[in-house]
Amino acid sequence: MQIRSIENVEIKNKRVILRTDFNVPLKGNKIQDDFKITRAFATIEKLLNDGNQLVIVSHLGRPSGKRVKALSLAPVAKFLSLKLKDVKIRFVTEKLSRDLVKRINKMEERIILLENMRYEKGEDKNDQQLAKLLADCGDVFVNEAFAACHRAMASMVAITKFLPSYAGLNLAHEYKYLTKSLSPQKPAIAIIGGSKIETKINFIKKLSKIYDAVLIGGGLANTLLFAQKYEVGASLYDKDYLKLAKTLLRLKNVVVPMDVVISDSKMLRVRVADVGNNKSLCNKQEKIFDIGPKTMKHYADFIKISKFILWNGPMGLFEQKKFSHGTMVVAKAIGARAKGKAIGIAGGGETLYAIDLAKSGKYYDFISGGGGAMLEFMEGKVLPGIKPLLKK
Repeated sequence: MQIRSIENVEIKNKRVILRTDFNVPLKGNKIQDDFKITRAFATIEKLLNDGNQLVIVSHLGRPSGKRVKALSLAPVAKFLSLKLKDVKIRFVTEKLSRDLVKRINKMEERIILLENMRYEKGEDKNDQQLAKLLADCGDVFVNEAFAACHRAMASMVAITKFLPSYAGLNLAHEYKYLTKSLSPQKPAIAIIGGSKIETKINFIKKLSKIYDAVLIGGGLANTLLFAQKYEVGASLYDKDYLKLAKTLLRLKNVVVPMDVVISDSKMLRVRVADVGNNKSLCNKQEKIFDIGPKTMKHYADFIKISKFILWNGPMGLFEQKKFSHGTMVVAKAIGARAKGKAIGIAGGGETLYAIDLAKSGKYYDFISGGGGAMLEFMEGKVLPGIKPLLKK
């Protein structure tokens, strides 16, 4: 199905409710990573250039209806003012009310940023009264918050009952590329890493039906190795999901590491162990921190012959340089293949950080800003935030 997007409709001289995902990491009042904010700039600039006034809405953290000072959008307001110097911006900190709506409708600033929507008790309940209040602040609704589309929130789902609703530029691209990833050009591979198998088991099962191979790394691989009765010592793995891990091992196109990088708890002594007949990979004090060199080459060989590559999750503890090699090999190998010989797509917070460290982001066809939303979309679910935007 196609999605209604601002790319395909003329929205001019309107007051637009723009739902963004400015849920950025903060340290005090300083933004640590502005990726989610700058990702929305293309949509913001298009709407402003078409003469619209914007009422920008976002959430930050999980204040659960309470006004938690540390989760204020004040740092975001400051960031927007610095980056959009020629645009008048007003930051509204008050609780949403009928009186505030009347005043918002009289404001003349080109951008009005509302305070954290999760300060409102009805936001996470998809409350229609809250959504109607918000809808009365504008003429049109635009959703540019793909990463939150798997949550039914008043400012994202219920509001669509009251206003004409469209996808922002980036959300439309998310939908386009992730839809492609559900029917990829062959040969196609998926590379899945990260720590918890519980959040990705259905994702991996779905991919195994679509992709020629699903290559596993990170803590997920540790769990699969433990399910094969390898001794993984103090490594990160999900012991509560061993039965489910064994179901993945029965899938012929799920590929586990051929060798792993192991170290002690202080990360002083590093060694490589083959995954073979000897089940004693680690002693009790050791941990697996990365895929080994044979696996790196093996995975790179898969990438070299593929026409479609999907990546979600690091191969190891890439934040530590000595254990970053597996993740960096994957990041750079996909970058070398994408935008030409293959379509290369990646997603997930840690994956984005790894691609940034590898300085290879510009070589990917698309990088998804969604974590949980991407996983649920790829599992075949119709996300609550996407459903109202689909053309009937």
